[in-house]
Amino acid sequence: MPHKHSTAETITAQCHCGQVQLTAKTRPPALTSCNCSICRRYGALWAYYPPAEVTIEQQQPTSEYRWGEKEIAFHFCPNCGCLTHYQSDNAPKYPPRIAINARMMHNTEQLDQIPVRHFDGADSWQFIDP
Repeated sequence: MPHKHSTAETITAQCHCGQVQLTAKTRPPALTSCNCSICRRYGALWAYYPPAEVTIEQQQPTSEYRWGEKEIAFHFCPNCGCLTHYQSDNAPKYPPRIAINARMMHNTEQLDQIPVRHFDGADSWQFIDP
């Protein structure tokens, strides 16, 4: 499946086989690299958006994984297995959001221009950048 290309402001991401595609109309101000037990294993970089700002197109339902308090649903393409995004739809302490896995974004030049912040999700639950 051909992939959609990002425009100057639009961000697009898709799994390896193209069955799951995500689009946001704005570039995130930063990406987050988290060291919690699951994000560290996934190796994802997260771009956060309110749900209304993300369009998700999928040819079939994604596979979903929830753990711990079940507040975050990690979504995977059922065909190629790529982690495309997560949704925090059951987290009463936080507003709902979609985190796009920036590693799925098409335009790597654009990706390289977005600063990466490091979040200590393993211990302090704070950003650890200088």
